[in-house]
Amino acid sequence: MKFKLTPLNLVTAISLVMAGLLIFNKAEVTNGVDHQVNGLWLAVCFLAVVISFLTDQIFRKFIPSTRNLWVIESAFIIFTLVFVFILKLSVLSS
Repeated sequence: MKFKLTPLNLVTAISLVMAGLLIFNKAEVTNGVDHQVNGLWLAVCFLAVVISFLTDQIFRKFIPSTRNLWVIESAFIIFTLVFVFILKLSVLSS
């Protein structure tokens, strides 16, 4: 089994680290809002892990070349970030 390092692997790893930091955060919670926001970010991190892992597996199945895989996955990540940014701007403007 050959290991391929891909951009979505990196996103998965970063999301797992962020989730771990949120789980083991020893900061004092002064009110319930901090705890709810922490839980929301934890859910977002785990959702990012699942989506990026599954998407990576789908791309690997259909794109055998590592170079093409890097290009397509990088474009997918950039497209997703731009889409989220546009959604955020549209929600904030309304």
